[in-house]
Amino acid sequence: MKTAQIIKGIIILLFAVVALTSCEDVVEVELNEADINLIAVEAYINTKAENNVYVKLERTLAVNQTAQNPVINNAVVQLSDNAETPNTVTLEEEGSTGVYSLPAGTDYPGIPGRTYTLTITTPDGTVITGEEYLQEVENLDTVKVNLSDRGDFEYLGIFINSQETQGLGNYYKWDIYINGEFLNDGEDLAFASDELVDGNYIYDMLILLDWEDEEEDKILHPGDTIVVEQLSISAAAYDFYWSLSDQAWAGSPFSVPPANVPSNLSSNDGKRILGLFSARDISVGNTVIINESNYTPLVSSIPGI
Repeated sequence: MKTAQIIKGIIILLFAVVALTSCEDVVEVELNEADINLIAVEAYINTKAENNVYVKLERTLAVNQTAQNPVINNAVVQLSDNAETPNTVTLEEEGSTGVYSLPAGTDYPGIPGRTYTLTITTPDGTVITGEEYLQEVENLDTVKVNLSDRGDFEYLGIFINSQETQGLGNYYKWDIYINGEFLNDGEDLAFASDELVDGNYIYDMLILLDWEDEEEDKILHPGDTIVVEQLSISAAAYDFYWSLSDQAWAGSPFSVPPANVPSNLSSNDGKRILGLFSARDISVGNTVIINESNYTPLVSSIPGI
């Protein structure tokens, strides 16, 4: 298992692809009353044809409480763009779930090149705002599943091929679906900046390594259907994920105390807002069904590395 973890660390360093992982160390923390009853926001708009707008609102509990965070009901949630005549839509709560989406029969497509503003007004009068530019993403040309050289060809990996946009300052995230289920475990999330690959074509870039040794722990199996979505994300979203990763990997006795994960959301009462508002373009790659042909070696590479 230690060998597999080292392999995974090498992947992150070489490819600037970050996989969030949990730390097994038990850490004693001092509870801070200022971190109780904060508002947590998960929100996005994307370029999909359906279900492309999502906002979830919760309040935080003390870290020693095991109950589910209470949701925030009856908020006024609005989304607007910077078109010459701004397009504004008010979202509706789905029952009493704290999840807000487009009203039935309403289309509000995310459009690359536009800036979107999210405004949330809670029942107690707190106003939360966030702004995101929706960057166009390059086409995800090819998705492959093969044995990876990262691990002496003992583990299956998922690879992508895509052009990288010319000019520094582009950021990407890859969402992986296995048999239609979103692979959303923290350690399996992948994202990157273009700092090392600006303007190059990316050949066979490894975005996930199924590094588990035990068969029952593996996530890729013969017969599985794999779909990958390539997303454009903002610098704020990249910093958000990077900070989460930095904390996840900070497990040594000499690690600095974790800092607050940055958010692109602010509140009129000056309190810290947890979470992220993200606007992203999406390109869907080809579908891969794992069979015997996928159990062949593939050497990953990135120009300039």
